[in-house]
Amino acid sequence: MPHVPVSHRFGAAIATCLLFISLFPNPTLADESDIDSLAHSRIAVVGDSITQAGHYVSFLSYQLHTQSPGRSFDIYPLGLSSETVSGLSEKGHAGGKFPRPCLFERFDRLLSKVKPDVLIACYGMNDGIYQPLSDDRFAAFQNGIQKMIDQAKRAGVKKIYLVTPPIYDYEPAGDAFNYDTVLSAYARWEMELKIPGVKVIDLHAAMRAARAERDQPFSKDKVHPNEEGHWLMAQTIASALGARDSAKSVSEVRADPVFASIDSIRNLRWKGWMNHIGYTRDKTYPPRSLGLTEVFAQKHQEMVRILLQ
Repeated sequence: MPHVPVSHRFGAAIATCLLFISLFPNPTLADESDIDSLAHSRIAVVGDSITQAGHYVSFLSYQLHTQSPGRSFDIYPLGLSSETVSGLSEKGHAGGKFPRPCLFERFDRLLSKVKPDVLIACYGMNDGIYQPLSDDRFAAFQNGIQKMIDQAKRAGVKKIYLVTPPIYDYEPAGDAFNYDTVLSAYARWEMELKIPGVKVIDLHAAMRAARAERDQPFSKDKVHPNEEGHWLMAQTIASALGARDSAKSVSEVRADPVFASIDSIRNLRWKGWMNHIGYTRDKTYPPRSLGLTEVFAQKHQEMVRILLQ
């Protein structure tokens, strides 16, 4: 079989995802008003370590800003490593040093301080605790998602985007347990939700289709996607919001000065706003002053505006 460059295979994977979406319409498909409602809104993005790493958040922000240069997308990246919505934690997590944090320890403070108009949430990877599917764990995840939606709506969030979990990037041999079957079940349940003001974006199916076209995994540790995986995540979310698919590669995006400023905003805001909100993980980090976070963020936002003119 002739060698096919990785970049070509990745392009084919993206094309496969787009074909999958076009052939099987579902609640992921965008409303015409999605981009309009996101522009000039406060957008909070919550999730676990994949969201805390933040590459897909920066890539998504880049997609939105470059495709709608006359608009402002005010994104607050607020993911926390190890976090769940289920409140569950496996025995011996982090070497027995601390249990997994739960979103609801900080969610009230997040909502009251950030005051988001839009919430993007990606959970599930940690909520199954890397164990086979069980009714109790599944119910804890379902209850957590519903609680998050209810709490966000009470706080005035106008639109909620649920992103189904990324894949557990593992292809077992024989009858070995594959944790991705649990994430697939969680994703299917989310896709069945019909809640006013909530849209579900099926990242899991798109990522699984893309993985089938690749020889190499997106994730070396089975959980945390590499930059190509984060780029696919951003493309999938952006497509569901009504943005066009980008023909750029990750390296081309990274070389763009616009992206450098957008990525700086993400880094500034994650550190500044997480400290301002306060959270508990390995220990409790009490809320602190926001300081000059937004002063510096606004300088980078102005640079994005100038570069896009």
